[in-house]
Amino acid sequence: MAERQEPERNNDPMPRRAWDAPLVGRAAELATLDEAMRAAADGTAAVVLIAGEAGIGKSRLTAEAANRARADGWQVLSGGCLDLAEGSVPYLPLMDALHDLPIDTLSPLLTRWLSGVAEEPSPQHSEDAARGRVYAAYLEVLRASSPNSPLALVVEDVHWADRGTRDLLSYLVRAFTAPTARARVLIILTYRSDDFQRGSPIRRWLGELARRPSVSRVDVAPLGRAEVGQQLNALGTFDSHAAQEIFLHSEGNPFYVEELAALWTTGQPRVPEVVRDAAEVRVASLPADDLDVVRLLAALGRPATFEFIQVLSGRPPTELLGTLRRAVEAGLFTVDAQTAAYRFRHSLLAEAVRSDFLPGERASLHQVIARSLTNDPALSTGPGEVGYHQAVAGDLEAALLSYLEAADAAARIYAFGDAGEFLERALELWSRVTDPVGRSGKSRADLLSGAAEYAALAGEFDRATALAKAALAEPEVAAHPERRAQVWRRIAWYRLMASDGPELFAAHEAAAAALESTPQALGLARLVAEDALARAIWSQGAEALAQAERALSLAEIEGDLGALGLALNARGCVRSATGNSEQAISDFHQALGLARSHGTHQDVARATLNLAFDLVQAGRYEQALALCEIGVDEATSMGLALPYAALCRNTAADALFALGRWPEAASQTEAVLTLTEDGEAARMAKQIQARIAVFGGDPELARRLLSEVPRSGRVRDEPQVVGPAWLTLAELCCWSELFDEGRAAVGAGLELVAGVDAWLTAQLCPVGIRLEADRCLSARRRRARTEESAARRRARELAVTAETVGTREGPIGAWIAQAHAEFARIAGGETELLEFEMWAAVRDRWRALGHRYDEAYAEVRWSEAKLAAGSRREAEAALRHSASVAQELGAAPLAAFVADVRLRAGLDAAPQPVEDGLTPREREILSFVASGASNRDIAEALFISPKTVSVHISALLRKFGVSGRGDLRTPAALHLPHE
Repeated sequence: MAERQEPERNNDPMPRRAWDAPLVGRAAELATLDEAMRAAADGTAAVVLIAGEAGIGKSRLTAEAANRARADGWQVLSGGCLDLAEGSVPYLPLMDALHDLPIDTLSPLLTRWLSGVAEEPSPQHSEDAARGRVYAAYLEVLRASSPNSPLALVVEDVHWADRGTRDLLSYLVRAFTAPTARARVLIILTYRSDDFQRGSPIRRWLGELARRPSVSRVDVAPLGRAEVGQQLNALGTFDSHAAQEIFLHSEGNPFYVEELAALWTTGQPRVPEVVRDAAEVRVASLPADDLDVVRLLAALGRPATFEFIQVLSGRPPTELLGTLRRAVEAGLFTVDAQTAAYRFRHSLLAEAVRSDFLPGERASLHQVIARSLTNDPALSTGPGEVGYHQAVAGDLEAALLSYLEAADAAARIYAFGDAGEFLERALELWSRVTDPVGRSGKSRADLLSGAAEYAALAGEFDRATALAKAALAEPEVAAHPERRAQVWRRIAWYRLMASDGPELFAAHEAAAAALESTPQALGLARLVAEDALARAIWSQGAEALAQAERALSLAEIEGDLGALGLALNARGCVRSATGNSEQAISDFHQALGLARSHGTHQDVARATLNLAFDLVQAGRYEQALALCEIGVDEATSMGLALPYAALCRNTAADALFALGRWPEAASQTEAVLTLTEDGEAARMAKQIQARIAVFGGDPELARRLLSEVPRSGRVRDEPQVVGPAWLTLAELCCWSELFDEGRAAVGAGLELVAGVDAWLTAQLCPVGIRLEADRCLSARRRRARTEESAARRRARELAVTAETVGTREGPIGAWIAQAHAEFARIAGGETELLEFEMWAAVRDRWRALGHRYDEAYAEVRWSEAKLAAGSRREAEAALRHSASVAQELGAAPLAAFVADVRLRAGLDAAPQPVEDGLTPREREILSFVASGASNRDIAEALFISPKTVSVHISALLRKFGVSGRGDLRTPAALHLPHE
């Protein structure tokens, strides 16, 4: 065996520190950051997620990017999340980032928020509304600071981010990356990719961010052998043997390289646990009297000023300065240039020191910290930190009170998720504390109910339900029916927000049973009205109507005009679902009046929303849009932006889509998705966006958006979301002749809504008949008689279903007329009117309603029928008009359909330019054929029918003078067209 070589020593007692040396490698990572900076500087905000294992160099890379940005005139705001475990401080890194801005740039609202002062509660300032205003103010201060020079917001170590920080970052990312957003802002987030366990909420959160547009991820990989060599050259002098050993044992991790280099210079190149070894060596180099300061800072878990460390250690200033200087020289501590706070040079060193704590030592250290923070609260980051140290020290009574105080403090700055977590930590201590009720002035049921409300405000409705159900088992709730009913009603609200119909109805029934067991059962009218409204939303028409009528009677008996208005709202929903729009509008107007005079803010918002939606169903779009604008403003001011302002925006988007104002519709949905990416409102917004993508000719985007609108499981019972999603998928299938998938989508949609929702039934039927008619005609050309008969039979069944819709007014009536016109294409004399007469009637209906797209589509079908009847001149003029509308709307599939009809009819109003004997369309199709695509593949890609593809291929065969499709795939055929 070769004799072991002694490591070559550096002349310096310690190697040069890594961050003093130039950055090694990272060219690809910096290129991604540079690209994001260029995009942001040009006005397209960008987000970069920097991921990597501990010590891999995320902070060094981020610092390099920040320095480059500053050199280019950028403003850089920065903050870092701290590993405070259960003592996390809501919004801390984002609050710290604002300190880099001049104080006069901050609004009074943000200034109050930074100081932890809440707005005074009032009907116009609910908790949810106040949080929304703070988030909007934070967004605005970043946007307002970026016009003169681009702005970068850097948040490090988000694997330790508290719930409030995550929520606000999500809001900022959604707002800045919306398609219509323009801002010179770059957000950089760093995190440890090796610090997550399966099911981690932060892991899920980062995954959601990564799926946003304009978000890129940089995975910081280990350094290669040559790059480690460059790093070692910057750190000191190491021979090839040392460099090889350090590379192998560090596995390319820059922090490990540095620590191994330091060990090597001491003659102790041990490697199995490099960080612990490094920490031991660095700690061992200190005098024994210095160790308590090192351990105190490790137990504290965050940076600390000299004054704070002096309070913790009790040391005289001169002696403490000597200790800190030695810790810095030993490479354990570093000093923050901006805050003058001492911190461990890397969190891994702090973790290594903590891992050596003995149980008694750990408690003793945390006791010292807890006592210091309690004696001088100004030293703490908040009561949550104090509670954490008290709990570890074993002072559970004090920790319980601190966690309750932390929950209140978090709620004051609208960090509701954090507030709930603090209450849950208090609940964990409850059974271990003597007389917790006497000490806290609260019951366990109070904490459970409070935690449930905070969880709901944070959007965690399943968690809220579990906590509220736990409260039901507490004696003070179980023994009092009114309290029991109150908790069940909150559970019903949580299940409504979670789109869980069965559990919602069960909660209403339990609340009603509790109320009915009391002598007077006051409040039963409102409860029954709420149940009626929920059942109407879930398309349980008969049950909803029965409950609405019962609620009307109970409201008269109780004299509850607010409940009366809610019952009228529910009855209006039932009437609306059956197509009786005018009666529904009357109910909604009465409901809205009673809500304003005697109801709650939520009653006002619900009545406004439902009235607006029914105005859309009646085709009164301008009225609906005006009411939606009012609804958005009112719901936002009342703290009901979610869900009601968002749902009003979706309703406005529906109206705008119908009118052909697609960019405005998309803008409304983007505003919704800036507020939330979860829940009913977000799913509806994505479905509307998918529909715009289908009609605009982007099937890939449509499918991606529809994949985010689940159509099975719990939300399958949410017909107002799931029904439109099936409709949109069926419409997508129409343009690509995906007959089986389209038939399945129509069937699934009708299974959900037929007989209970006239609005959706009326839309699904004509789409389904169109699919079946196209299939029937395709089968007829292929002489597939069985398939042809089956398609005609299914079309006839759908026509019968369309007849079950009770109304013939407004858009519903137009869709029913279109269903029969679609059937006329294959009816073979079964209809009373001629096909072109039926399409003329449909076209006129859509024209009267202002549906430009639907009018143009009906006009193309009318032209087809007129061409078949020999009226070429009229058809040609109509097709020109339809093509113009399609172009103006950006409706690529409709434009392709017009071109298809013209081609089959031999019309030549707009000849294509010819190059080398081929038109652009022929060259396009030739390239697909050369790649091996089938007619169906080509048709789907170009939004034309397979038979149109066949016509083009026949022309290509003729022009090239070849006999088969395979000949078109030869290079000679591609370049030498036959003259």
